[in-house]
Amino acid sequence: MRVLVLHTLPPDAPAPDRLADEFDLSGAAQNVASVLPEAIICGVRGEVREILTLLEQHPGAVVFNACEAPLGRPDLEAHVAALLEWLGVRFTGCRSETLALCRRKDLTSAVLQAAGVPVPALVDPARPVFPCIVKPAGEDGSACLDHQSVCEDADALHGAVARLGQAAVVQEFIPGREFAVSLWGNHQPEFGSLGETIFEKGLRLITYAAKWHVESADFANSPLFYNSTIAPEVRAAVTAAAQGAWRAVGARHALRVDVRLNAVGNPRVLDVNPNPEISPGVGICRAVQEAGWQWQDFIRKLVEWA
Repeated sequence: MRVLVLHTLPPDAPAPDRLADEFDLSGAAQNVASVLPEAIICGVRGEVREILTLLEQHPGAVVFNACEAPLGRPDLEAHVAALLEWLGVRFTGCRSETLALCRRKDLTSAVLQAAGVPVPALVDPARPVFPCIVKPAGEDGSACLDHQSVCEDADALHGAVARLGQAAVVQEFIPGREFAVSLWGNHQPEFGSLGETIFEKGLRLITYAAKWHVESADFANSPLFYNSTIAPEVRAAVTAAAQGAWRAVGARHALRVDVRLNAVGNPRVLDVNPNPEISPGVGICRAVQEAGWQWQDFIRKLVEWA
């Protein structure tokens, strides 16, 4: 089976406060192709004609979709999947509707809640409840999240919303343990792996620095472990919440769900990532290996499910 590993290239000039490395998918693409001898890797800026030309050059190929930011714009993530759907091209990963939905935290939260999936309560800035957290409604990758995103009073809340400079989602801050749940399967979450983020030295959330600035204190103070002690009932509840999120957003193939426990130990879904990290040693690559899978078996399954 011919496989075209299609990935977007990093922008020449990323948006302010965003690292170009965040958008560099070359290592992820190589990690996929390393276990697919028949694979062809193609990096694209994300122009429609550019993608159409590659598809014409490789007719019948299954596309391994690693296009996260066409033209350097994360908000266009769903567009490549939509183009492939329109053309009838088989591709890995979630469909365009899921990718578009999960980019909007406010809409995703509403969909999850309507489906009975537990989520943090929304906070009305006119009648705030503290502590609360301010997130951008339409960003991913922990963009715009820092220590000041968690607010303890009205002045901090108004300041966080003003600094954001874009549509904001304000939610109750969930104080408990945080878990990264990786799920994979064809149209159902048949397999999974659960890791726990341990926050140290006063860090309370995964900030942008914790995710992308590998030399930062936030990165050092938010290690992810797959061998932490988790009671069976907690593991079952957290996994069930993540599986509910999968079904609610119509996921397929692979998904990462971030879940926290509230003050009484009940899970709340914080975020749903329909395009999880596939670079070596991190993200879902690490998760499937921690679950006892071989990387090549996982990648070949994704291609088979496309």
